[in-house]
Amino acid sequence: MFSKIKYSELLVTFLLVSYAIYLCFINNYGWDWDTYAMIETFLNLKDNGTYTKSRGAGYLIPEIGIGFLAYNFGSTTINLLTFLFLIISLFYFFKAGTKLLNLEKDKSINFFLFLILCLSNHIIMRDSTIPMDYSWSLMFYSIGLYALTIKKYEISILFFSLCFGSRFNFIIFIIPTLIFFDNKIINLEKKIFHIVIIIFFGCMFYVPSWLQNQFSLSFIYAEQSNFKTNSILSIEEFSRFFYKILKTFGIISILLILYQFLKLKNRLLRYNFYIILIIFNLLLFFIFPWEPSFLWLSIVSIFFILVTQVSYKIIYLLIFFNLLNWFYQLEIIKIKYKIDNCYKTSIGAKIQPHFSKGLVLNKSNRLKHVSCYPDLLGSEKKIMSFKSKIVDGKRLK
Repeated sequence: MFSKIKYSELLVTFLLVSYAIYLCFINNYGWDWDTYAMIETFLNLKDNGTYTKSRGAGYLIPEIGIGFLAYNFGSTTINLLTFLFLIISLFYFFKAGTKLLNLEKDKSINFFLFLILCLSNHIIMRDSTIPMDYSWSLMFYSIGLYALTIKKYEISILFFSLCFGSRFNFIIFIIPTLIFFDNKIINLEKKIFHIVIIIFFGCMFYVPSWLQNQFSLSFIYAEQSNFKTNSILSIEEFSRFFYKILKTFGIISILLILYQFLKLKNRLLRYNFYIILIIFNLLLFFIFPWEPSFLWLSIVSIFFILVTQVSYKIIYLLIFFNLLNWFYQLEIIKIKYKIDNCYKTSIGAKIQPHFSKGLVLNKSNRLKHVSCYPDLLGSEKKIMSFKSKIVDGKRLK
């Protein structure tokens, strides 16, 4: 899979990775509220010995991992490690795919082209260079998937359990992965055994939240339900779902992708495993259409199918359109926001085609948000004692 690499592809890979490293240095602790909540969880554990989940069901692995790195090393170290986890994720996801589809001897299959295609997506690049746990969970999933393809069942169980412990929603992908996996690699009896063991060990990471919630399981969905102000089948939720998918890929890119998939319709049966992953990911996102990074598994699955099926010229064209989104992105809906400190709430929307600033040109706004995000946790939180260090991306120790 490394046999037909062009110098131009190596150059583009180098430039994309270099830009990602640059972002790792300047993004500090990022603009996602969850990062600061995870650091707050770690500080409470370190100072008081008490566990207070950062959000949702509680994500113990990244809470401790990201908190520990923030306290001892600072934001740049976390960001670089998070980006490295993305590269590892993509490598093992690709290796697992070529193994599953018997493409290992196909010299036309190019990992670097897949890597460039993924890195050129502005959502993947943006959220893999801040201290968030998307890369962490995807890495554990990808290694678990590859271990399964080579019949290293114990390693697969370990990494799928770590994946589940990193992000609760990944169990929605792990179970279908095992159920629909090739029966020649793992039979039904082993599939059931794997699912039971993974759920058991994965749930161990949520015992602190369970105990904190007085043995009630409501902690799994209580906080999420507070975010659902509208019915799942409401026009607002439908609109949010489709708007964020368009925002994730870009209108031009998604039209090109859909056209290529229509052309591939007779060959997609071979990729039924990946189509199932995409369907489950879209279903989850339809129920909870929040962060576009929830779609990472769909993004890499779609790009893997394209890289292994369509011509290089089409992939180059898609990369070009992806990179255009870094500067200006075509949108058809204009959303009006109310901004209070860093807290942004949508208060209206109308159909109005326009261009919005992308990853590169919107840098100053993102960095501006870094300075006020800790305030959203509340003035009484431990993290506020370290606000000056957090704003500068320094270690908290």
